Amino acid sequence: MDLLFHMLIPTMLALIAGLDRKKAFMLAPIAIIPDLDIFFNAHRVYLHTIFIPLAVFIPLLYYLKKGNQRSRIFLPASLYYLSHLLLDLFNGRVAIFWPLTNIGYGLKTSIIVNQQSLILITQPHVELVAKPIPIPNVVTNVAAATSESVIIAILFVAILLATQYKKKH
Repeated sequence: MDLLFHMLIPTMLALIAGLDRKKAFMLAPIAIIPDLDIFFNAHRVYLHTIFIPLAVFIPLLYYLKKGNQRSRIFLPASLYYLSHLLLDLFNGRVAIFWPLTNIGYGLKTSIIVNQQSLILITQPHVELVAKPIPIPNVVTNVAAATSESVIIAILFVAILLATQYKKKH
């Protein structure tokens, strides 16, 4: 997954869920924070852990109980961060339990279609992959945007324009 894709997917979901546009766009950069671990020669390790959003979310519950309205932004922020981890699970391995372990987990999914009959027979396939991620693991050529994410961005802009037009009329 490239950086643009990581920002667009949670932003679209936030807008669909009814989050204010300004907040949805403001939170978008949070979705790419996990990829900053490439600067520490440990891509998909140090910042791809589930414990970072949990460290934000657990204190959030305490502040929400006290009625602190300003803390409500931390829940969507945690979801933006988690979306990055979830998307990366489908595109390789992620050390989601680091620092407890550097085992990287990933999901390989596909739908197999049998074309040898008149009726297409589909068979879903899900496979859990678990293998240690070496540290350091120097990554080169990290994509900021690919052709797929540019298409998603065009669709995103079209949806924004359509919803804006609908609000005005």
